Amino acid sequence: MKKLFIMFSVTIIVFSMIFLLFRFFLQKNDTAFPVFHVAQDAEVKKEENSDFAAPLDRAAERVTKKPFGIFISPGSSPVQPERFAGYHTGADFEVFPEEQDSDVFVRAVCEGRLLSKKSATGYGGVAVQACELENDSITVIYGHLDLGSVNAKIGDNIRKGDVLGKLGRGYSEQTDGERKHLHLGFHKGNLLDILGYVDSQEKLSDWIDSCLYVCK
Repeated sequence: MKKLFIMFSVTIIVFSMIFLLFRFFLQKNDTAFPVFHVAQDAEVKKEENSDFAAPLDRAAERVTKKPFGIFISPGSSPVQPERFAGYHTGADFEVFPEEQDSDVFVRAVCEGRLLSKKSATGYGGVAVQACELENDSITVIYGHLDLGSVNAKIGDNIRKGDVLGKLGRGYSEQTDGERKHLHLGFHKGNLLDILGYVDSQEKLSDWIDSCLYVCK
């Protein structure tokens, strides 16, 4: 009986010490549990994304045919007929039926200088803007524009949300024969690269999914 009492007493003492140590640890350790860090990271990411604006109203609803990274071939493309092949470097923002015959104005998604505006094969009118994403330089490609509607000059600073121009008329020289839509690409670094498709996933890694930042 005496042994049982001693064992019981020792057990109580041990558990009491564990409890006191646990309380001491909680009082000394101010660090939040990992789940709070995840939430904080999400808030930071959301704040970073606020540096970008949607190029068109209801942007998230428009990426229905050619999202970033999709592999396109003439036989499998969701757009027919198709003349291109490869991994899509941007996100295509489609127009709604009621916009087919009306002006659709494209807004700058970020703040930065206009680097280029020209007519290019596969695009018709295309403009390129220098921007920053998470403190890194990127170039933003706006494809299939009515070039005559882009009033900014090379070197002009364009603010986020400013009207850059309007979409080109579908199946015309303004879009190089393509449907009426906006191709929006984010290319890493300062290099002026306007490729709409690349032939490998390795080359695709030089591009960023613009929809992650502007599809709101």
